[in-house]
Amino acid sequence: MCERLQLHVRGFARGHGQELPAPGCAKLIGMNHMRAPRSLACARLLFAVFVLPFVQAGAQSPSTPAGDPTVAEVADGKLRGVQYGAGVVFKGIPFARPPVGELRWREPQPVVPWSGVRDATQPGSACTQVSTGLNGFVAPLAQAYGAPYQGESVQSSEDCLYLNVWVPAWPTQSALPVMVWLHGGANMAGSGSQSTYDGQALVSHGVVLVTINYRLGVFGFFSHPELSAESVHHSSGNYGLLDQLAALEWVRKNISRFGGDPQNVTLFGESAGAIDAGLLITSPLSSGLFRRVISESGPTFGVGSARTLAEAESIGAAIGRAAPGHFSSTLQNLRGLPAAQMAELADQVLKAHFQDVGSAPLVVDGWVLPRSPQAALAKGAISRVDLLVGLNGRELSAFRVGAAARQTPKTDNGGGARQAIGRLADAAAPLYGAWTDPAIAWYLTKALIHRDAAIDQASNDMLVACPLGAMATLLLASGQKAFVYRFDRTIPGKGAATLGAFHSLEIPYVFRAFEDPSWRWLPFTSADSQLSAAIQAYWTQFAKTGNPNSAGLPNWPAWNNDAEPFLEMGTGADLAAQRGFSPTFCHLSPDRLRERLE
Repeated sequence: MCERLQLHVRGFARGHGQELPAPGCAKLIGMNHMRAPRSLACARLLFAVFVLPFVQAGAQSPSTPAGDPTVAEVADGKLRGVQYGAGVVFKGIPFARPPVGELRWREPQPVVPWSGVRDATQPGSACTQVSTGLNGFVAPLAQAYGAPYQGESVQSSEDCLYLNVWVPAWPTQSALPVMVWLHGGANMAGSGSQSTYDGQALVSHGVVLVTINYRLGVFGFFSHPELSAESVHHSSGNYGLLDQLAALEWVRKNISRFGGDPQNVTLFGESAGAIDAGLLITSPLSSGLFRRVISESGPTFGVGSARTLAEAESIGAAIGRAAPGHFSSTLQNLRGLPAAQMAELADQVLKAHFQDVGSAPLVVDGWVLPRSPQAALAKGAISRVDLLVGLNGRELSAFRVGAAARQTPKTDNGGGARQAIGRLADAAAPLYGAWTDPAIAWYLTKALIHRDAAIDQASNDMLVACPLGAMATLLLASGQKAFVYRFDRTIPGKGAATLGAFHSLEIPYVFRAFEDPSWRWLPFTSADSQLSAAIQAYWTQFAKTGNPNSAGLPNWPAWNNDAEPFLEMGTGADLAAQRGFSPTFCHLSPDRLRERLE
């Protein structure tokens, strides 16, 4: 039982052209010796044929140059996208210079403008990661349902700072709300160009969608004393977050060319993408870049403690000492390594000496993140944004099944289970306080009877639900609105009892990606299509107005500290407002939270 708990804790910590004149008019306007119009009607005809097209061309949106309806012009040059139905998607748009060579581990640099029209019909490369990408996460889930799964290999590169823009209609007629997606993958894998994130269905609700890449693993989250010394901000470590900020800056400067409203941006993400979105709420560098956040299954705090810059630098220094090279500067040696070798080196050192660190640790660097996220939320030192936040009913079941599929070795001594419980206690203590030990004892007692399901509940409650409730409470205390959900939909089939509403299961509903290779192994039904339509409507309505409610949908009450209301997406795909979100022993009084978290 405790070994299962250990697996949970380790796993989770980880176009249009001009019409020709009608035939009857062609004869008139094609005369060799045209006389003055004999009637007002003829004058109007001449005006329509000769003058009006030039007036229209002059008033034409800069995103639609005459003669090529799929061309948009941004600050750095022109782009040619590809049409789908009434809309257009522009892929592989650079938002920063490739972070290679001497730009490895530097804040993103401005794009070099280009001449001519750049092809934007194919996505840019994913950021450097293992070739299996997220396949190792999905495959055990499919196996639990008795379904075969073999995902495609990922082609990745350090030259990866690209984004994609999905537009529902072209040319656009009005400024639309913008939704910027941060993909998940533990800040180690994934890409904004994954087929799962095809934006056609979502933007049909009247929004513009932007999906982005950001540096991952050791390339996106790496601190070193030499890096801090060369930085004018005397910091290092949060390059992936800086990439996200650079993409948001690009959106502010350019999204109006695609019909988007730069003053109405919603940042949304899942898992690590949700965690990062929450972190950006606490960063002073994000001021004015977005108005709302949708956080899916990613508590900003509660999974693991933030590291100081000194702690993160010590880890980077250990990696540097293990690097081959002939330069006197460790940093030169590290920047000289090929990307694959650099990633392998970091992985080896972390596994050998820093088993509980993970490859993408959060760093309170004094610049991007001046203080820990929990302290920032407690003090109200955050961006004034509204929040839609929630979790899935059995987040941690996916990590338990994944660890079992990898046949993670058991510890050789009795300390392993105790260490797992200790890590859970350490993660929960900032919120649970004196109730930490009673809560763990209560969950362990339940686990004697309910085993895996009880372990899933313990991890869900202490590591995810309570921290998310705290986020909603603290945002509300800062004068903002919050809406909370719980996604409990369980897909009937062989794996239902084992997995339930597992981590990431809401994604195919948000993007209506039931036929995507990553998800079509699940036996979805018409009920899932109806739930997807509701979720997309809630998400996009929140992006438009800051309130997810609209006609035809069950009411979703805003969060308050007394009733703790939330929207439950039930096991059978039903929707209903419920009360009492916080788990047992989780106390969400604003005063108590401030006292414990500051």
